[in-house]
Amino acid sequence: MELHNDEKRILQIFQKFEKSTLNFDEISQEIEKEKIMRASLWLTGHSLAEVLEESKKLVKLSSEGLEANEKQLPERRLSKYILDNNIESIGIKDLSKVESLEKGEINPLLGNLKKKNLITIDKGNIVFKNLDYEDEEENLISKLANLDEGLDISELSKEDKKIVDSLKKRGLIEVKEIKNRELKLTSEGIEYIKNPIEIKEEITQLTKEDILSGKWKECDIRAYDATIPTEKVYPAKPHPMAKIIDDVKDILVSIGFKEVKTSAVQTEFWNFDSLFEPQDHPARDMQDTFFLKYPNKGEVNEELLQKLKSIHESGIVGDEQISKGWGYVFSEDVSKKVVLRTHTTVSSIKYLASLSEEEKEKPHKIFCIDRVFRNEAIDYKHLPEFYQCEGIVMDDNVNFDNLVGLLSEFLNKLGFEKVRIRPAYFPFTEPSLEAEVYVEGKGWMELLGAGIFRPEVLEPFGIKKPVLAWGIGLSRLVMMILELKDIRELHKNDLDWIRNSRVKSVK
Repeated sequence: MELHNDEKRILQIFQKFEKSTLNFDEISQEIEKEKIMRASLWLTGHSLAEVLEESKKLVKLSSEGLEANEKQLPERRLSKYILDNNIESIGIKDLSKVESLEKGEINPLLGNLKKKNLITIDKGNIVFKNLDYEDEEENLISKLANLDEGLDISELSKEDKKIVDSLKKRGLIEVKEIKNRELKLTSEGIEYIKNPIEIKEEITQLTKEDILSGKWKECDIRAYDATIPTEKVYPAKPHPMAKIIDDVKDILVSIGFKEVKTSAVQTEFWNFDSLFEPQDHPARDMQDTFFLKYPNKGEVNEELLQKLKSIHESGIVGDEQISKGWGYVFSEDVSKKVVLRTHTTVSSIKYLASLSEEEKEKPHKIFCIDRVFRNEAIDYKHLPEFYQCEGIVMDDNVNFDNLVGLLSEFLNKLGFEKVRIRPAYFPFTEPSLEAEVYVEGKGWMELLGAGIFRPEVLEPFGIKKPVLAWGIGLSRLVMMILELKDIRELHKNDLDWIRNSRVKSVK
């Protein structure tokens, strides 16, 4: 049996250590790491050794978890605030006044307090059942903070694993898979290393000079064996999320839609006012929307601004009474404030507003896929930045039945065979619906919202035809297709996950 130099060098290492099993880390002290796996596979193919691989999942604190260990969980900080100030309770609306609580922690705080059964809520006030409580999440965080390598998840109890899942959803811990590889000699390999191993100069690629000089006669020429196992090769491919987005675009184009784009920075005029959303709506609060410090004012069309002001205040466009309006004093300054768009519907309404009188007489089918921004607390299903897909159909005599048929066809093409529709409410459509799809093992899940634009939305722009509108959260769709439990997995720099993920075409 003719072995090559790399394999011989590894067998010499076994002779040196007088062992029959060596860890790859031990071997790497004597030979380059990149050569170990190839040589090990060659030895395996010649029945001289076998590769043993053991993997384990280690639980470690994330950077957020390390910070939480230093300054304690928000629940504990709130209970200490109540103790230190010698008060019995605190109003939910007063949580923002607690200096030890950060803005992004307030929204999920109530949910965590309720989940741990630590509080009762009485007339909008939070009352702790016990201010000196024992917190299993705190205990695990403290335990992990004192471990450099983390905890093996297989050694945890069933209850501790539930705590791990909870802390992972909060972004306080991360689970990493560690692989340990060993090379074990077979009986043939053990016999082989009992004899001296001679290493000669080896030629891996025969050249003209080697032949003319006769060097090839004195050296070993490395043969090519196509039957020997090799390391996996990962060809270039799109990110799983990018591939699904491209597939969705192809589906929409195939059924007659065209794509439009708009800037991520918009005025409140386009993001809210044009969709007949009142200026005192909770969604326009700083807790939900990102407002830009610079520029703090944007330019708007004054003629359109006056039309929207009239429709908001009294429901009148020109001489026509469309509705009762919202009955408040519309602020032009508020309308000119600049925000990061909170939805892609702004692309649809800007497209409609840009149509000429001649184009308004023609049918239109457009869509937009892009990022939107919400001032959300980060957890396993929420991010402050995510992808959304929005589409509209404008034509004579299109109706609710057309909308249901279009969405059913769209969802079928995405691979969802069972679709059901139920009534819903959205501020800028009437009637409105939500579409649910059936996912094996999970049941019915809401996937998109839709409806017909209200006259208050269309009339200021001179649109007389009915407009069907729908929107889908693409990040949620991608999570369902990839069967992910945490939306943050879509954005972490995990090359192994990207390499090994297999995304079937959704077309």
